[in-house]
Amino acid sequence: MGIVIPFPTRQVMDDELAIQLWELVMAGQIGTPEYRRLDAEISRRKAIAAPRREASSGRPWR
Repeated sequence: MGIVIPFPTRQVMDDELAIQLWELVMAGQIGTPEYRRLDAEISRRKAIAAPRREASSGRPWR
């Protein structure tokens, strides 16, 4: 029997989303459904990451 390696699911990195959003801005497509979808996804990811950053930014020497 062989080793089974799970197939990786592709997740778009935050940088790729920002690049796609910038390309839409440069193409003059602000306000399109694709622009709104990307903007909402970036905002969602920032909102999820914000509480983690706040919790880990405590000062250990207090």
